[in-house]
Amino acid sequence: MPPVDRIVVDRAPWATRVAFLAAGEVVELWIEGADRPSLLGGVALARVTATIPRLGAAIVAIPDGEALLSDHPAVEGGRLLVQIARDASGGKRAVARAAVELADGAVVLTPAQARHRPGGGDRRQARRAALRSALAALIPQDIGLVVRSAAADLPQDSVIATADGLLRRWHDLEAKARSLEPPAWVAPPAPLLEAARALAPGVEPEVDDSGRLFEACGAGDALEAALARRVPLAGGGELVVDAAEAASLIDVNLPSGGGREGFRRANEAAGLEALRQMRLRGLRGTVLLDLPRMTDRAARARLLERIREAAAQDPTPVRVLGWTPAACWNSCARVRAARWPTACWRGGTPRA
Repeated sequence: MPPVDRIVVDRAPWATRVAFLAAGEVVELWIEGADRPSLLGGVALARVTATIPRLGAAIVAIPDGEALLSDHPAVEGGRLLVQIARDASGGKRAVARAAVELADGAVVLTPAQARHRPGGGDRRQARRAALRSALAALIPQDIGLVVRSAAADLPQDSVIATADGLLRRWHDLEAKARSLEPPAWVAPPAPLLEAARALAPGVEPEVDDSGRLFEACGAGDALEAALARRVPLAGGGELVVDAAEAASLIDVNLPSGGGREGFRRANEAAGLEALRQMRLRGLRGTVLLDLPRMTDRAARARLLERIREAAAQDPTPVRVLGWTPAACWNSCARVRAARWPTACWRGGTPRA
């Protein structure tokens, strides 16, 4: 996915809509109601008010209500830093995570995950090795850092400076949290326009209160498509999207004909469109993509690698878990896949 090069903002009395475009295509949408500002991304010092052992989850008090926490062991009455990963909706609580992520462009600090993964591509192995060595000297082993492919052409000094800034920010948040009593904001959610600028550094949002600019750039049509259950594919066929609380299912219906290679290309196009729909719809958690069966193992491996390459370029963390003939596990839940080999993805937490 090319980097975001345009941001269009439509401000209506009842809601603000934000469209992010890359090379003329809408790649992400945010919607924030005027009566309920988004809490996404905010970091809070929370207090555990109740535990739900059978679900391995807990309820935590945050400054603006309660949130469900399921990625960290919790003890009633305990206090911990959490980040809001999903807003409350439909009478359901917001979702919080103890795995706080701090991002600045293509660099993401993951304090709860001890790993280093500089990007750059196979053709830049020497640069990757040098960057990995420099970052290993800077970032403690118990703190993770992800450098996305979008940073491949940035100067190494710039990437290191960005990582150092994120590390300092994390230490500042920890120090501030020690002086607070829960529930309290340690880093309040960023205002919508500020968050939009942070997602695409250097791109100034185009603000329009009439809605005409939002429609003219194709964002209105993209929003309508993102709300539709059936999504037509350019080469024929369609995706059928069903989102639930625990997982999202994307079924792929393809037309017959085209031969083996045409079938592989159609499956690849469907997989790439599914990635786009995940981003536009803000799908989170486990996503099961039910592709028509592929018996050619080599073709299946090539398709999976193509999907992984595309997912790696997405600023929202997406892990492609691979093909599964039966059951798929992730850190949150057990999900039974479809009868045929199914591509299983672990989606991130977009803003909307």
